[in-house]
Amino acid sequence: MFYLRFVLAIALWIPAITLTADDLPQTFTYQHEHVLGTSLEIQVQATSELEATAAESRILREISRLEKIFSTYDSESEISRWQRTKKQPTLVSPELREMLTQSDRWIKLSGGAFQPGVEAIGRVWSAAAKRDELPSAEALAAATTLANQKHWSIRASDNTITRLTDCPLTLNAIAKGMIVERACEAALAEKSIRGLIVNLGGDLRVCGDSIREVAIADPRNDAENAAPLTRIYVANRAVATSGDYRRGYTIAGRHYSHILDPRTGKPNDEVISATIVARSSHEADALATICNVLPAAEGLALIESLAGVDCLLVTKEGKQYTSQHWSELTSPRLFRFSATPFQVAFAADEPAEEAKKAEPELLELLVKFELSRPAGSQYRRPYVAIWLEDEDEFPVRTAVLWMLTKQPGPRWHRDLLRWYRNDGVRKLADETALIGTISASTRGPGEYKAIFDGLDDAGQPLKPGKYTLFIEVAREHGTYQLIRHPLTLGKDPLELTELKGNVEVKSASVEYRSRETDGEQK
Repeated sequence: MFYLRFVLAIALWIPAITLTADDLPQTFTYQHEHVLGTSLEIQVQATSELEATAAESRILREISRLEKIFSTYDSESEISRWQRTKKQPTLVSPELREMLTQSDRWIKLSGGAFQPGVEAIGRVWSAAAKRDELPSAEALAAATTLANQKHWSIRASDNTITRLTDCPLTLNAIAKGMIVERACEAALAEKSIRGLIVNLGGDLRVCGDSIREVAIADPRNDAENAAPLTRIYVANRAVATSGDYRRGYTIAGRHYSHILDPRTGKPNDEVISATIVARSSHEADALATICNVLPAAEGLALIESLAGVDCLLVTKEGKQYTSQHWSELTSPRLFRFSATPFQVAFAADEPAEEAKKAEPELLELLVKFELSRPAGSQYRRPYVAIWLEDEDEFPVRTAVLWMLTKQPGPRWHRDLLRWYRNDGVRKLADETALIGTISASTRGPGEYKAIFDGLDDAGQPLKPGKYTLFIEVAREHGTYQLIRHPLTLGKDPLELTELKGNVEVKSASVEYRSRETDGEQK
């Protein structure tokens, strides 16, 4: 009886609320390249575009401010200047002090798997890779000894920090996460912002009213249009993924992970991808690196000992380790009805099992491309479409379709002239679900890849014959560029072909290859 009275009271109360369109929050999306050397995507929930743009500006200003503190690539950043001091107490900013304090915590909790001094070991590996030979045991031993010393002391009484060694230091394993966290705080300082998502090179932070579906990239197939390993649903959480599949050292034709174990000087050799969900971005960032260094069982044990943290660890054999509550993140529950995609990209549905079985050859078309960097340190991502057309100029498969948005909904921008004029492609885009945000390892500035799997957009095998690959790029207030490359697809692979770049596309290549090619980690 009480329940019935409660429902009636709510029913009578609701009509008293008058909401106009201006009162309802809308989602505004912004995309930038070459921010801290990677891609930045922002979603802001606000009641006006003016409020959202102001939040975007606060985020960019905060990132730029913190870059001047934490960047080891800038010789005049605060940390670079501090590293040039030695054995003298130095007054530092609250941000740098917090960073080094947190680093001390992770060094202790990880048993040394987290160590800013690993930069000394990384330099040995980089030098060896340039010579195309493995580092000597003597060089690694010396670098490892140097890396594992105590590098600073913090004096709380006067907020000074003393540099104790000459070892080069890197804070890459925690700095990006802390910058994301502070950028979100800056954006949310204005109470009109209802929800926020910041994705900086795979370090993702979801704040406020936002609930998001996040696709976790497959560490062995990280193409832009590849099917994700799994999907999770998060609210007011940070997600970070670290892995060995996008960066590393190549020596004598073999790939070695860029994630090094500070305790041994060697690259990690068990975990190839670690995804962490935590309450803060700097916590998720640090733990993602730590769990790549530790054996999977030890990493899982560490995660289980921490409150509010979950993980998915993938080993080189493909085995998955998940924390106790990870399964709760993979269940959409009520989230499914409010989750909206973040990354503006499209791909066809998964092909039917019958089509997969009917596929005559296990070949795929790999397209790699790098977007050019125009003048200025930051810029918004251009519109990009990559697709195949048959001899009749009909688009048989779209692999990539990126568009900025005109809020509150997507805008099919006419600047992509060839793509837009084709009604079949527009219909495909309208009917295809958006890909969710990909939380993945940091990629190089503007570097991407897409894979055509031998099927058309309907999930049917492509017929052998002549096709044309199109890479179309248009930048607002910039230029329009179109690369077209004819090729014949059939049962035989085609060697890697470098395509001529242009103002917008720095480089591109295409290769028709076996899906089990040894030279490419998938």
